[in-house]
Amino acid sequence: MIDINNPAGRYYEILRKAKSKGDDLKVRQVWAQVLDEDESDDSTITRKVIEVYQLGEEVKRLIGMNEGVNKELYLSSFPQIERAIFPLQLNTTWKAQKQQLNDGVMTRLQFCSELLSSIYNEEQLKDEDLAQVTKLIDELFSAVLSSSLDGGIRITLLEEIERLRTALSMYKINGAKGLKQSLQSTIGMVVTNQGELSSVAASEPDVIERLGKLIDKVDSFTAKVLKVHKALTKPVQFLIGLVTDNDDSSPESIEPEGGAEP
Repeated sequence: MIDINNPAGRYYEILRKAKSKGDDLKVRQVWAQVLDEDESDDSTITRKVIEVYQLGEEVKRLIGMNEGVNKELYLSSFPQIERAIFPLQLNTTWKAQKQQLNDGVMTRLQFCSELLSSIYNEEQLKDEDLAQVTKLIDELFSAVLSSSLDGGIRITLLEEIERLRTALSMYKINGAKGLKQSLQSTIGMVVTNQGELSSVAASEPDVIERLGKLIDKVDSFTAKVLKVHKALTKPVQFLIGLVTDNDDSSPESIEPEGGAEP
């Protein structure tokens, strides 16, 4: 069984689904179906296919880090895989590009997944976990949008919310690593804008509360599945000076399985 919880396994599973599609489908239809997108949304389909290509680059990088393996053999099929992805001509039929994904290509990609499974350890977020984060993102977006915040901090918050939303939409491609990177960006935004966010807490406390819950939930989930420490050991309110070490009002969190307590 292919381990889809490492980059090569996710890459294999995406390409396996694409390979299973009918020859006469348009390229647009194939990728829309594989990546769960609307067939009419060319922009999002293109962006996600580019992410799939970047996932392949990540696999090549990770394989290249392994000493004592025949890297040329493991990676010999990647030029064919890349020809199956690009050029991305959405209106052409899938048959020609699909032919690049022959059994030999897919088998070698299975070997890549097996190799990485011994060094790459990640669990799968459950659908209900993803639904929880989606709900928190939507609620925070609505709260910021309906708030009376000044333009600068309002735009900054909306940009970070959309960054997390995009990372969530790319989860099946990039796994929890993409979410973790977006979380780190959001935490950086909080640190950089401490003064402005303290003012937001005074005028729109609901926004800060929802922001804190979202950051804590993403932090807890990604720490759990990646088996690492949480990025934050204190609530967002602590970062912007609204609570102290003695305050025990930190949001509910999930402790990482198999890791040290945060």
